[in-house]
Amino acid sequence: MNHKIEQFKNIINGSNNITFFTGAGVSVASGVPDFRSMGGLFDEISKDGYAPEYLLSTDYLQDDPVGFVNFYHKRLLIADKQPNLVHQWIAQLEQNKRSLGVITQNIDGLHTDAGSSNVDELHGTLNQFYCIECHNEYFRNYIMAHHLRECETCGNPIRPDIVLYGELLNENTIYNALNKINEADTLVVLGSSLVVQPAAGLISNFKGQNLVIINRDPTPYDNHATLVIHDDMVKVIKDLECVE
Repeated sequence: MNHKIEQFKNIINGSNNITFFTGAGVSVASGVPDFRSMGGLFDEISKDGYAPEYLLSTDYLQDDPVGFVNFYHKRLLIADKQPNLVHQWIAQLEQNKRSLGVITQNIDGLHTDAGSSNVDELHGTLNQFYCIECHNEYFRNYIMAHHLRECETCGNPIRPDIVLYGELLNENTIYNALNKINEADTLVVLGSSLVVQPAAGLISNFKGQNLVIINRDPTPYDNHATLVIHDDMVKVIKDLECVE
C-alpha cells in the first residue's frame, strides 16, 4: 500500500487543477450514515414503514406535507456532525489554489462547513431550506434552534433544499460540475460507488491526466483509473500526510 500512497502524493504534488468528486464514504467518518450499505440510512428509515424512496420523494411531500417535515426532522437533521480530516484536506487544497473545488453527491453540507467555497452539491444541501409556498429561505441552524416546521411568513411547510425522488438535478450545478471536470488535470474520486446516475456519469467526461479513485469497494470506473486505492478515506489521507 505504501507505494500507492507515494504515487498518490506524487500525483497531488504534480497537479495544479485538481477536482474532487465525493460520495457518502467521505462523511462516514463524521458519523453520517451512508444511504445504501447495511446499517445505512436506507436501512434505518425503512423501519418507518414506508419505502425509503417514497419518504424522500415529491410524492410523499405532496401526499403528507406534515409527515414529510416530521420525517426529515427525525432522520435527516444532524446537529452534532463535524467535517473530518478528508473534508479539511480538500478545503485546504482549494485555499492553496491547487484545487478547482468539489463536486459532491452528499447533502450533509460538510464540505462547506470545512471551508470549501467552490462546491457543486449535485443532490442539494441540508444547510438550506425554503417554504414550499412563498419560497422564503432559512438556514439549518435557525431551523434546528427554533424547531421550525412551518414558514414564519405564510405558515406553510418548510422543506430542505435537496433533490427529492421525482425531481431533476439543477442544470446550473451540472454545468458547473462539468466545467470543473473538463478543466481538471487530476480528478480524485473519494467515497463514491460511482453507480448512482446521472451524477456518476459525469466522470466519463474527464479527459485530464490522472483519475484517482479511493473507495472502500470496487467501482465501475476502476479499470479506467490511473490509481485505485480500496481503503478507509481518513487512513489514506493520514498516510498521505506522513509521506515526505
